[in-house]
Amino acid sequence: MNKLEQVIFQFRNELGSDFISTDVVGMDGLSIGGGSLNPNFDAADISARFAEVMKLAVKISTKIDIGKVDDNLVTTDTTYIISRFLGEGHYYWVVVVSSNATLGTVRMLMNEFAPQITDAIPQGESVVSQSVINSKAEEPKIEEKPKQEKGKKNFWSDAKQEKDEEAEERALKMYKFP
Repeated sequence: MNKLEQVIFQFRNELGSDFISTDVVGMDGLSIGGGSLNPNFDAADISARFAEVMKLAVKISTKIDIGKVDDNLVTTDTTYIISRFLGEGHYYWVVVVSSNATLGTVRMLMNEFAPQITDAIPQGESVVSQSVINSKAEEPKIEEKPKQEKGKKNFWSDAKQEKDEEAEERALKMYKFP
């Protein structure tokens, strides 16, 4: 058991029966440690999806200038999902607990264990995730060309329909309302 797994194991024991899942995840959505006790709970899926949530949280807080993101809380009828950045923001930590858990206690434990988890992250992993983040940031943006207006076509044929003015007049006379 490596150092990161040991710290996560200690955290899991502190939470007790309310614990469902926890993962330390790079901004590429790949978990570097953690997991779930419940085999039916897909911790990898949560990790990957919350990478996008965390990126969006930073983007929103930056655009509306409301400060640095501390944590993100998602509540459902059965669970609480708390995610927070670790260290300089190259990784985040997601914790899933039952809705019976006390949020204050979960946040307190996350604050207590966050420095230990940050220190336990393998340094080689940091380089890989940072290079993935940098390569995505440097990708050239493709300029979108405006769409060209296309004439409307008759659904039933490929040929263009010529406008029949006499047919329109007959139709107007036929369907005049009193």
